[in-house]
Amino acid sequence: MKTEKNNNPSVYIDWLEKAISEDYIKNYDYAKFTNKEEINSGSYGNIFRANWNDSDTVMVLKSSYSSDIKEIVNE
Repeated sequence: MKTEKNNNPSVYIDWLEKAISEDYIKNYDYAKFTNKEEINSGSYGNIFRANWNDSDTVMVLKSSYSSDIKEIVNE
């Protein structure tokens, strides 16, 4: 999916919601992650390692300090 050049935040929110609904981006329930452990942090946010849904499946989670939806979508 491509994002168009636009400064209107709703365009990016709509793009993100559409990407999730069409399975371009997988959405996981944060509450289903266990054994969360911070593995890195920086000016961008934090990176965690966690198990998915009490299984042996390890995933990486990223939290962003930015609330700028355009910056998040373009990442």
